[in-house]
Amino acid sequence: MRRPNPCAILPRMPTFESAIEIHAPIEAVFAFHLDTRNVPRITPPTQQVMDIEGEFPLVVGAIINMRIRQSPLPTAQPWRIRITEITEPKLVVDELIDNSNFLHFVHTHRFEPTPTGGTLLTDQIDWEMPSSPIGRMQASIAKGILEKTFTARQVRTKDLLEAEAAN
Repeated sequence: MRRPNPCAILPRMPTFESAIEIHAPIEAVFAFHLDTRNVPRITPPTQQVMDIEGEFPLVVGAIINMRIRQSPLPTAQPWRIRITEITEPKLVVDELIDNSNFLHFVHTHRFEPTPTGGTLLTDQIDWEMPSSPIGRMQASIAKGILEKTFTARQVRTKDLLEAEAAN
């Protein structure tokens, strides 16, 4: 009797991935992402970054503490992030730790030079929420928020860095 592949029957972890071309040198785009204090500059109006504490520029192992308020919620949620990988100027990986909402949340920022001297920025987020009925309901809401937030962050990053590169 043929046994099923255990990987084939496990549910796939949700992933969000989006890329945008930024007409700015890869070094500038990479450096921008090494300073998490830039997050408020690229955060959409539906969110408010209350505070950010950590070591900047980022290094592997650094812990970043943020509080972010998502409209229409009245209170800010803590985000504690550990930097797990940095490869200059190509990669920054951060992982959400100590969070009661997500079982797993890893954000990979990839940077690739373009033929025109710009940068292709790709954000990939692998995430998972509890599989309880409440967790499944929250997951559908979280999916929409993640997609809107990170798409808006990429556009804002592009606008800011292209304006800086033009000066």
